[in-house]
Amino acid sequence: MVQNIPESKTYPVPFIGFSEMWESLASEFKSLAYYLLLYSFLLFPITFPILVVTVVATVLLFPYLALVDAAYYVVMAVAKAVDKRQYRTNTKRLVCPECGRASGRPFYDVGTSAIEGLRPSKNGIFSVEMETASFPCFGSKGGRKGLVQSCPLCSSVLETAEGKPFVLSVAGAPSSGKTSFVHSVTGRLVSTSGNGKADKAGLYHAWEGAELAAYRAGTCDPTPASFQKPHVVKLESGRLTTCRLLYMYDIGGAFFTGQIETDMQPQYAFSDALAFVLDPTCDRPADAALDAYRVFVGRYRQFNRMDASMRIDVPLAIVVTHADVPGPLSWLSGSELRDRMADIGYFNLVNSAERDFRRVSFFSCDARKECKETGDAVKRLCEDAGEDIGQFFS
Repeated sequence: MVQNIPESKTYPVPFIGFSEMWESLASEFKSLAYYLLLYSFLLFPITFPILVVTVVATVLLFPYLALVDAAYYVVMAVAKAVDKRQYRTNTKRLVCPECGRASGRPFYDVGTSAIEGLRPSKNGIFSVEMETASFPCFGSKGGRKGLVQSCPLCSSVLETAEGKPFVLSVAGAPSSGKTSFVHSVTGRLVSTSGNGKADKAGLYHAWEGAELAAYRAGTCDPTPASFQKPHVVKLESGRLTTCRLLYMYDIGGAFFTGQIETDMQPQYAFSDALAFVLDPTCDRPADAALDAYRVFVGRYRQFNRMDASMRIDVPLAIVVTHADVPGPLSWLSGSELRDRMADIGYFNLVNSAERDFRRVSFFSCDARKECKETGDAVKRLCEDAGEDIGQFFS
């Protein structure tokens, strides 16, 4: 989606970029140059004949003015290019919690017309943190939070309060514990109020509350492969100018059997992190995990148009469930879990993951409970991705 750069003084963007700064600075120098040349031109006739003044003006003055104008336009062109790059970087993207699709940015309703809005990001103009109250990124205090924003793709009204999303997609073989892992992370995040650092932590969708209640009661139904809505946790803190949103896409295990068309689950094209879940207690666990992993990576590369020689920059966590069941992988993490997996039959999976991804971490957990280990896995992914939402996990 092509983003049009807004004018610097038009609503709702109090856009203070490099071009405006350089325009002011260049104008001052240009005015100074004109004044200096004017005074020189007036003083020349006192000591030089008018013919000499004319020759000097022709030879020196006009080329000098041309150089000043050329330098001015070059500086403005470079500054505008830098502005465009910063604008597109800082507006980031919108991930709709209703339709699950990504777009450039939302729309705001102003009177009878809809205007394109902005997405906040970690760094604002001039790399100023968006949490800085004296200079909120893109006018977060300018009243835009009170405007109704909607998704440009499905027109759903969004209650995100200019939230900054962190998108986590979960993969794994059928019945590997993906849905339980998502509910474990969600439940603990809400019950602990984001490690005590959120003034408010809640679920975005009403249906998520019903599913979480069923999970806590011991029931966890598998997710259909056609399901594309994300689980969304909304975290608000007075320390932050905007809220934080954790999106978790729970994808049905049938998608990783290779029997479903690849035009589904396009969220793999805009994930900030990935979690691959495996169940060591199932039948032939190493083979089941490896088969699902190969389909998962193949689909990911297809969605992102990556060939097999390219390593994936998005961080990956390999999460082993059922850690409460005694076994060689129970309650291990990090390099210890990685080495143990390589020793007992998961060598091809470990080797493939480290070859495909630049950053791979390993965790084990009991996904049937809201345990600390599931939060640790997501926290590590946030840190590897360079996102500050990791502070809300214990």
